[in-house]
Amino acid sequence: MLGSGDEPDPVADSQNRKVIDILPNRYESDLIKYFSQFESKKSVKYFVCDMNPYFRQVANVCFKNVVIVADRYHVIRQVYLAMERVRKNEQNKLSAGFRKYFKKSRYLLMKPIENLTDEEADRLALMFEIAPRLADAYRLKNEFLTVIRSGSSAEGKPKIADWLLAVEVMDLPEFNDCTKAYRNWFNEILNSMDVPWSNGFIEGCNNRTKVLKRVCFGMRNFCNFRNRILFCRT
Repeated sequence: MLGSGDEPDPVADSQNRKVIDILPNRYESDLIKYFSQFESKKSVKYFVCDMNPYFRQVANVCFKNVVIVADRYHVIRQVYLAMERVRKNEQNKLSAGFRKYFKKSRYLLMKPIENLTDEEADRLALMFEIAPRLADAYRLKNEFLTVIRSGSSAEGKPKIADWLLAVEVMDLPEFNDCTKAYRNWFNEILNSMDVPWSNGFIEGCNNRTKVLKRVCFGMRNFCNFRNRILFCRT
């Protein structure tokens, strides 16, 4: 599984929770060169990655007939970012007092709807009364979370199609990038409903790498940085 982010990319065995290697970059040509050296690549059945087109191309070149799986975290992140863009745009239309209220209530929009208290639900209802477009964005976010939790791709395929159609009739251009990404990665998102794997372990590795980089006040030598990351993960 490949990592993501601005730090060196880890190659990891998520099942055994072990970092195998650290790559200096995510350039397509370098990734293809790296993975092409392994004879075992022929036995790879699934390739889990974020929604980066370079990663998909690497999978197609290096791992023939592999099933490409879009990492659920990055899939869900797209709809959260779309909703957040709506919140910011609606917030900017308001007076200073209401803008402050919307900003402080941001975390409520992210919180699972089933975990909201009555007071929090009332606060959201007030926000939605002031900004109906935000109410639509919130509903779309929650509906997509239901879609992505489908038990199989056969169950999820019509749900995603219906969700995309629902977005089209909304006056929410902030969702354009989100829906474009979902259409481009439609099959890979469906594949994620059929397997239990994700890049969660690798995302955790990325966070630790960032902490290590801050503690060291940066690392100028990649080889030393790579060795230190691997040492910390042993």
